[in-house]
Amino acid sequence: MTTNPSLDTTTLPEEQRGGVDNGPGVVKALLRYGTDTRHPLSTRTTIGSAADCDIVITDPGISKHHCRLDHKRGRLRVTDESKNGTYFEGERDKSFILKAGKMFAVGPNACQFLALDDEMCTHYPELTEILGLQQEHSVRSETPSPADMILAARNGAPLLIESQPHCEQHRLAGIVHKVSLFRARPFIDLASERNTFADLPTLLRKRARKATLVIDLERVEDPFDPSVVSMMFSSKYQVRVIALARSVDIADTAFGKNHARALHRILLPPVATRPQAVGRLLDRMFIDEDSPLRMSLLAPENESALLNYSWPDNFLSLRGAAKWLTAIVRAGSINQAAVDLGVKRTTLHNWYSEQVGLSRNLVPDRIAGAMLGASAKSAIRKKHG
Repeated sequence: MTTNPSLDTTTLPEEQRGGVDNGPGVVKALLRYGTDTRHPLSTRTTIGSAADCDIVITDPGISKHHCRLDHKRGRLRVTDESKNGTYFEGERDKSFILKAGKMFAVGPNACQFLALDDEMCTHYPELTEILGLQQEHSVRSETPSPADMILAARNGAPLLIESQPHCEQHRLAGIVHKVSLFRARPFIDLASERNTFADLPTLLRKRARKATLVIDLERVEDPFDPSVVSMMFSSKYQVRVIALARSVDIADTAFGKNHARALHRILLPPVATRPQAVGRLLDRMFIDEDSPLRMSLLAPENESALLNYSWPDNFLSLRGAAKWLTAIVRAGSINQAAVDLGVKRTTLHNWYSEQVGLSRNLVPDRIAGAMLGASAKSAIRKKHG
C-alpha cells in the first residue's frame, strides 16, 4: 500500500492547536436553575417526588423516582427512570454523561439543573456578591444571574463587562477565567501588567496566545490599531478578550464597532441600585474585618441609613465603611477611632454624621455590652468626640 505524503497528518506546535487545554472538572453539585439552591452529589444521587429521594421536587409531572445520577471513574451519568422524561440539550434522553457547566431538565415543566465542579462551587458565593442572589434578578434582567454567568464563562465567548469603577469588574473577570474551560491557560490582566498598550503586538505573539486577556478600556486613550484588534480577535491567536468599560460606546471607539458588538455584554449595576444586597455585603465585609458588628445589631435608624446611602465608590465604599465602623466600635468613640485609623477626626466625624447620616450610638447599649464586654460598654455610651 502506497501512502501519499501530502495526505499525512502534520503535528502542529502546541501554540497552533485549537480547542481548550483543560476540560471541566468532576461534577460535585447541582444548582437548581432559577434559585441559589445547590445540592451536593454523592456516589449515587436520586431526583424525584418521593420523600426518600436525595433531591425532592414536588410537581405532578415528576415521577416518584424520576432519575438517578451515578458517579463512576470521574464521570457523571444521568439515567432517566420516569414517565415524563429527562431532557438534555433540548432532547429527551434515557441516559447521558453530564459535564460541569452543562444543564439538564426533568419533567414536562422543565425543572432545570446546572452541573457545577469544584471551581464553580468555590466561586459561586463570590458571584452572588458581585451579581446578586437569584431573587434580585426578577426585575434586573440586564445583569446575568450567577448561573447565567457560569454558562457564559464556560462557552468561551469574548466579554464586555460594563460598570462604574469599583464594581468588582476585575474580580469578575478573574472568576470567569477560573470557572471556564480555559482556566489552565494564562490569565493576563493588563491593569496589573508593566506592559503598555504599545507592547500589545509583542504580548499577543508571545505570552497571550491561547490566553484570557483582560483590558480596562478606561485606560485606553486612543483607538487600537486595526491590525492589533485583528490579532486579538483572530482564531490564530485564540485569545479570549474580556474588556472592561463604562459603556459599549467606549468599546466601539477602542475596537471598532464590528468587533465591539461581537462582545457578550455583562452589566454590573452600581451598589446604590442594589438595596437588597447592601446588608449582606456589609455583613460579609464585617466578617473579613474580624468585626463583631452585623447589620442586625445596629440601631434601626443606623441600619436604614446604611441601606439608603449612595455608596459613591461602590465596593470600595463598602469596604471602607466596614473598616471605619469596626474601628469605631472597637475604640468606643469616633475620636479614638480616627487616631487608630490614622485619619483626621473631622474627616471621620463628617463621614459618619453628615455623609452617611448615622446617629450617635451606632448600636444599642445592651448590644454593645454583649458584643464587647463590660469594659467597652462604658466607652460606647460616651458621646462620640
